[in-house]
Amino acid sequence: MATLTPTLTLASTDISESEAISVSVTPTAYALTGPVKQTQVVTSTTSTSFAAATDYTKSHVFLQNLSATAAEIITIEKADAGDEYMLLGAGEFAFFPWASTVDLFADAAQGTPILEVRIFQV
Repeated sequence: MATLTPTLTLASTDISESEAISVSVTPTAYALTGPVKQTQVVTSTTSTSFAAATDYTKSHVFLQNLSATAAEIITIEKADAGDEYMLLGAGEFAFFPWASTVDLFADAAQGTPILEVRIFQV
């Protein structure tokens, strides 16, 4: 059985003069219970489903806006037509747990930026 071990490291030497930040998290590995979905979605200004809740169990999701153009912001929505969940600017990424109780949609502010999607069922 495959496993997933997420690791996060944040560091800064100049976040503020009085506060330093250095965080390192390595939680317990997750046993993957289903196939890993890996795809790239070409987004547009029309909302498009990229993960149907009925297709998955509890999962961890990795998303990355592969665009290098600042104006090509991708909106991640919890439902079609506007239930905004997050915005991913050019080059930005997110890794989050997903209960798979709602479908996930994406649309772009402009252009056709590519959204990298990886879904790990745990």
